[in-house]
Amino acid sequence: MSQAITGRCMCSSVRYELGEGIRFCLFCQCRDCQRITGTGHAALFGAMRKSTAVSGALSSFEYQAESGATMQSLTCAECGNPIAKLSSRYPELYFFHAATLDRPELFTPKRAVWSGSSQPWDALPPALAVEE
Repeated sequence: MSQAITGRCMCSSVRYELGEGIRFCLFCQCRDCQRITGTGHAALFGAMRKSTAVSGALSSFEYQAESGATMQSLTCAECGNPIAKLSSRYPELYFFHAATLDRPELFTPKRAVWSGSSQPWDALPPALAVEE
């Protein structure tokens, strides 16, 4: 029997458990993700919303992405830790920040997206598939 995939914020006020596992892992290099994370990219993984349990108080900030999608950045209402993003283009998915995983070794990125916005000081693994 496999161990549940769980995660939390810095103060443990927000927790989540995936019911169907991780769908995909990626690095997003768009300027919005750079600003949200304070670095050159966001390490994100997809999980199905319908089978993911999230507990705790979340704050939400809505913005328009370069892609045209309406995005919501979800953070812990207590400690401010970025937890996940929601996209109007993929309403069935959570895009969780990989650092929130209780077992971060489960994050295995296969591609980088929005690499046209990459910063020269942000070096990603060269084996990744790259999408502009």
